[in-house]
Amino acid sequence: MVNNDNNHVKSVGRAVSLLITLAQVGRELSLTELSTRVKTPVSTVHRLLNTLMTYHLVEQNQENGKYRLGLEALHLGTAVLHQLDLRQEALPFMRELAEIAGETVNLCVLDGHEVVYIEKVEGSSSLRMFARIGLRAPVYCTGAGKVLLSEMSLDEVRSILRKQGMEPLTPNTITTFKEFLRALEFVRLHGYGVDEEECEIGASCLAAPIRDHRGKIVASLSVSGASVRFGSEQRPELISQLLRISRELSERLGCRADEFLKTSSS
Repeated sequence: MVNNDNNHVKSVGRAVSLLITLAQVGRELSLTELSTRVKTPVSTVHRLLNTLMTYHLVEQNQENGKYRLGLEALHLGTAVLHQLDLRQEALPFMRELAEIAGETVNLCVLDGHEVVYIEKVEGSSSLRMFARIGLRAPVYCTGAGKVLLSEMSLDEVRSILRKQGMEPLTPNTITTFKEFLRALEFVRLHGYGVDEEECEIGASCLAAPIRDHRGKIVASLSVSGASVRFGSEQRPELISQLLRISRELSERLGCRADEFLKTSSS
């Protein structure tokens, strides 16, 4: 990408392009391969690599002469991750989703055997769903809970459900382990979870995973509201926007786009 800003230093831009290329490809590259990928002469790339090696941002394999990211690049990446605050990073995405959907948007994490609401943004709808920050809810009857447990082992899921129990809160509540496993399979297949009046009659929810730099689910983003507004006409667009924004937030947290797609469709 060309930057026409007068303050743009071309050599720095080229060096950054080399780092980004090595990160995106994820394997060692030769001098010629790097030159081709960043569209820069070999001699220039060689000088830039030598400079980056001085700062340990790039290393050279002494056996084959190819280049890879250095340990200082790992240090910088780790420092960025430590500075990311999940709630702070999520809020702009939550506000966008709440404005689009007109419904309450929640950010949830798993704490032991319960779902905890750590952030929320109200929608424009006059009829809002009650969910205060700090509220705890069961995993087995919430869209967020199904998402947060969707990639756990059977033993982990069974242990959590045994600790919590599966008390029926409404006629629609899932109350058997077999039924819950089917709900988790739905999340793995479709990339989102649902609560069809399982916690409260008249209230529904759609939830999607938030992944970190490892591709692991660390939180759930959900849209909740009155069931009458989650009908067959509104639902496809709600799901589309929820999945888009959860993916963008995950990318913001360091999850590569290809990794998100792989984990979501696995």
